[in-house]
Amino acid sequence: MSKVQKLNKETLVLAIDHLKNVDSDFKRILNKRNNQINTFEKVSGFEGLISLIVEQQLSVASAKAIFGRVKLICEDFQPIKFLELNEDKLRNTGLSHQKVSYCRNIAKAIIEETLNFDELEKMEDKEVIQTLVKIKGIGEWTAQCYLMACMKRLDAWPASDLGLIVAIQKIKGMKERPKSLTIEEIAKPWKPYRSVAALLLWSTHDKD
Repeated sequence: MSKVQKLNKETLVLAIDHLKNVDSDFKRILNKRNNQINTFEKVSGFEGLISLIVEQQLSVASAKAIFGRVKLICEDFQPIKFLELNEDKLRNTGLSHQKVSYCRNIAKAIIEETLNFDELEKMEDKEVIQTLVKIKGIGEWTAQCYLMACMKRLDAWPASDLGLIVAIQKIKGMKERPKSLTIEEIAKPWKPYRSVAALLLWSTHDKD
């Protein structure tokens, strides 16, 4: 594949210019904030992916607390070490039985070499998604967030995220939460910088 452009200071400037040009609501918000956008960054690999599993359907604060407890009992955060932890110990951190299972699925996939993070780096976004969702417990949202937060890809788009949906409804002045097809149509002009659009939308979820 061709060299992938990643989210960094230079591409962030390009993304902001693009979003301001194609969307007047983004232009208003970005001008008000002096083009400042909060980032969403995680380490790549096993640790980053497990932290996203923890975050599924939880508030940021709850997920951070649980993941902090997981790291305390698994100081050497490697798949083989994670698999050595018994379920009760993991459940005591606040992880559900289902999420313990999902995390173990990921650890096993890495050990069995059906998931290789170096290989993911060589793939197009769509291929990364297809590879990740083969593992039980990783859905579209987790895969897209991995693209964005861990791989720093520019056009990740976790469209099913409730925070994004509510933010779109708010900034577009919609009476009802938009459906998935509507969201995809609204987001089309934001390509190829939908990762930055998502960051901006998340930052407006509480206030703009």
